[in-house]
Parts: sequence; structure tokens; C-alpha cells
Amino acid sequence: MKYVWIGGLLASVLAASTAGAQTGAAGVFEIDAGRTDIHWRIYRAGPMARFGHSHVISVDSLEGTVNLAADPSQSSFELAFSVADLVIDDPELRSLYGEEFSSVPSADDIEGTRGNMLGEAVLNGEQFPSIRVNGSNWSGPGDEQSIDLAIEILGGTVEMTLPTAVVVDGGSLVASGSFTLSHEELGMTPFSVMMGAVQVGENMDFVYEIHAERSD
Repeated sequence: MKYVWIGGLLASVLAASTAGAQTGAAGVFEIDAGRTDIHWRIYRAGPMARFGHSHVISVDSLEGTVNLAADPSQSSFELAFSVADLVIDDPELRSLYGEEFSSVPSADDIEGTRGNMLGEAVLNGEQFPSIRVNGSNWSGPGDEQSIDLAIEILGGTVEMTLPTAVVVDGGSLVASGSFTLSHEELGMTPFSVMMGAVQVGENMDFVYEIHAERSD
């Protein structure tokens, strides 16, 4: 069975700490795609889920900029990535997640998933070749930091507030964290076949570690 990812995206969040801004960190930072890891897990579901695979999807070809202000609430970022360059089931990532991801999807499984993922019913990669995320209004202390996002996907915009944790060290910025989003929150319906006997689970688990370097 070719299991499909429906509309997941990593809503990546970047901001800055007040301490970082006070030590002169304010400025423009370029995202370092080579050191950045953004991926998410989607899960098989339904009465016949054993015939499918859970998948790990990761971002490639990421571009973006962080504008770090002295007042963190005025900081912002933008990033974008090509849906055609999304990586399906990197073996190293699958190995991190235990039994649920211990199966080995065949090359045909992966290409089938890619075709479904980029097809008109899911990401419609031909009409909407990229996903863009804009962030603003960083706020909150310590481990309660959050940022407002506007996610441009499938010709529309989804707005939400998500958690983040950021370290600014001189000319380097690292944002990391994890969170769960549902298909419904992203305005999507999980894929299913055989009248729901095999389907994509509602929730998606996201993990990110974004690196950026000062460019101004």
C-alpha cells in the first residue's frame, strides 16, 4: 500500500530573546539550510493500517531571513521551501523513532507517496510549487515563548500561534522545538482509501532545529 502524506508542513518558528537583543544581537540573519533540520511524522491509521507505512517528511531547499529587533515583539522572519524537494523517509530520520518507523518502505512506496503528495488532491505541486511561512509578534518569557505565524499553502493563508525556544549567541541564532498539529488546523482532510480501512492519522508531529547566521 502506498501511504501518503497529506498537507503536512513544518510551521517553523523563529524569534529572539530579550537578553540576546540587549547584547547587540539585533540585525538580519540568514537561515543556514545545510545545518537546519525540519521534519515531521505522519502516522498510518485505520482498521487495516498494518498494510501501510508511517512516514517521516523532511524539508530541503530551505531559504529564509530573520529580522531580529531590539524589541523582540518587533522581530520577524520569512522562510520558504519547494514542495517538490521534500524528502520522504530519510533512513537516518526513520531510525530515530522506534518500532512504528522500523519498516523499510520500498523505492516504489516512496515514489508512490511522492506522487500522491504532490498531486492535485494534496499539495498540488504544479500549481503551488512552494510553501511560505511568515512570523511576527514574538512574546513570552523563558519556556513560554511563542510567535504568530501566517502559512501560505495551497493558495490560502493559515494563521496560528506556536511555541519556540531561541538562543542568540553573537552572530548565530538557533531556534528549536517540537509540537503537534492536526490536518484540520491546516484546513486539510487526511487521505484515506478502501472506505477508511487505510488512512492517514489526524495528527502530525513536528520537530525543528533552525540555524541562522548574522548577515548584516
